[in-house]
Amino acid sequence: MKALLTLITAYAMCMHIAHAQSDESGDFLYLYSDSVIHANRIDLERDPAGSFYLWVDSRRIHPDQVKFFNNNRGFFANVKDFDVDDEITFSERIRKGKVNLYEAKRIKWLTYDSIHGYTRNPTVVQTKNYYNLGYGNLKKVNYVNLSSDLASNPKSIELLKKYRSVQRKRTILYTSAVASFLAGVVLFSIDTDASSSDLEKRHDSSWRSSAFTGIIPAATLSVLGFGLIIKSNHMGPSKTRYLKQAIDVYNE
Repeated sequence: MKALLTLITAYAMCMHIAHAQSDESGDFLYLYSDSVIHANRIDLERDPAGSFYLWVDSRRIHPDQVKFFNNNRGFFANVKDFDVDDEITFSERIRKGKVNLYEAKRIKWLTYDSIHGYTRNPTVVQTKNYYNLGYGNLKKVNYVNLSSDLASNPKSIELLKKYRSVQRKRTILYTSAVASFLAGVVLFSIDTDASSSDLEKRHDSSWRSSAFTGIIPAATLSVLGFGLIIKSNHMGPSKTRYLKQAIDVYNE
């Protein structure tokens, strides 16, 4: 009798696991309740107010209930817990394995080109990454979290160290850029205030020369700030490359 109860318990556990997971061969929703809803077609759309909702065959389901969903476009995770505006958005899985990596991109469709004017070519203005294990909760991509979950693979840790190094350099560049730009604005404001204090000086050539001399450092600092921001942005792809390589190596 005891052996029979053990067998029934084991069978029930297997059925629960099979219900809570999917082979990802078709469209399905994975809910926060750990239940799975399979469908012929799943579409993510926006209503007139701009909020997301999911069409599951002929059913409309609020995305607040959905932890993951899979359709013909890919596998997506709900990242509402990381959105400061409490807006429900989904991040696409770009790496699958023992560790899954997700990427969310904010795209600007209307951009200005100096040659063609305004265009509808998409421009990525922000990229965010998240990761998880299996169907577990998403985690922020950072060195502390990843170094703990990838600790068993020394090669992955080495790549994460490179990822952290690039991230630190980008932070220094951004900080220096902001400081340079603000210093330029302050110098320009001081020079402007001084130039407007005495209208009679406007006709003095020596005053005009000193005023011009004061503007040059302000402009130089502002240009330096913009240059540092551009340099920092150019380092972004290498940071993402090290992150993806670290996860790929771990998933091998």
